[in-house]
Amino acid sequence: MSAQAWFWCSAGVVLYTYAGYPLLVAALARLRRPAPAAEPGDAQLPEVTVVIAAYNEASRLPSKVRNLRELDYPADRLRVLVVSDGSSDATAEVVAGEPGVRVIAYAPRRGKAHALNRARLEVATEVVVFCDVRQQLAPDALRRIVARLLQPGVGVVSGELVQRPGRTQAGRSIGLYWRYEKWIRGNESRLHSTVGATGALYAIRREDWTPLRDGTILDDFEIPMQVVRRGKRALLEDGAQVWDGVHEDSLAERKRKIRTLSGNFQTFAGNAWLFAPWSNPVWFQFVSHKVLRLLVPYALAACLVCSAVAGGPLMLAALVAQLAFYALALAGSFWPPTRRSRLVGFAQVFCDMNLAAVLALLRFASGRIDARWEKTT
Repeated sequence: MSAQAWFWCSAGVVLYTYAGYPLLVAALARLRRPAPAAEPGDAQLPEVTVVIAAYNEASRLPSKVRNLRELDYPADRLRVLVVSDGSSDATAEVVAGEPGVRVIAYAPRRGKAHALNRARLEVATEVVVFCDVRQQLAPDALRRIVARLLQPGVGVVSGELVQRPGRTQAGRSIGLYWRYEKWIRGNESRLHSTVGATGALYAIRREDWTPLRDGTILDDFEIPMQVVRRGKRALLEDGAQVWDGVHEDSLAERKRKIRTLSGNFQTFAGNAWLFAPWSNPVWFQFVSHKVLRLLVPYALAACLVCSAVAGGPLMLAALVAQLAFYALALAGSFWPPTRRSRLVGFAQVFCDMNLAAVLALLRFASGRIDARWEKTT
């Protein structure tokens, strides 16, 4: 096959991943009539345990517990279970003795998967809700995700992570990317299921909670996909909002993405069934949304090389356009005054995210994955 043919094949992978698949799943989702949302009264709402795995969160945990207490959910049906994973501060002590709050503390630090497995042995309520310490839930968020979970055939429901507007151009570009990602997830949810869940807030039934392998990084991918594997749907409830700040620095976002994408490779390696259409009910979404995203950096590299060697005015124009785009990204990384430009911010974030995919693969292949998460601001 000629260099020009390779260029078009590689460009096709990039275009399908970022434009073709999102538009296709949006079109398919419009053909599906959504089921009417359940609106149970207080008497129909089940008992819920909110599980929070925490490491050195003494400064933020009391605020999180207050936020949970203020939710529009019957107080006598809401329990909170905090698992302090080897914390060296007063994480366990700051909420110990609070009504409706139970604390499990242990040492040494073992990672989030171990913390959740410990929690699993203690939870007895019908519904389990997972959330992080950092984000604040909207007053009706818990009621909304539980109501969706009560619908027939539904096994996982995520809340909608809403990022506050960024102050820097990089932050605004990261926020734009997240809104694009949520749009895709929303359409996947309407079509059938999202691929994974939003870790900041998601709910499952206790009976569907399977233990994680120690060292698992992405509980919000592995737990929901095991539920989907059993024929239940994973939905996004975009009315159940949970608020967070956006990373203002592209390098900080890259660091976060490297860890997340390393977890993707870890999950792929440990769950071969994901790649089999007869085992994975959302195989099409999984390959299009998760797998191809990780192949895009190599398709981009192939586009650059092929356009350089193919010859001809069209390939030359493509080469110049690519080099100009990457030059903008480099300018954003090394020349701060350029970061005020929207185009520079977009180029920098785009390239950082694809670079993160390459670095994540290298980290996974070298075995340098640490399951112990880091606290973020």
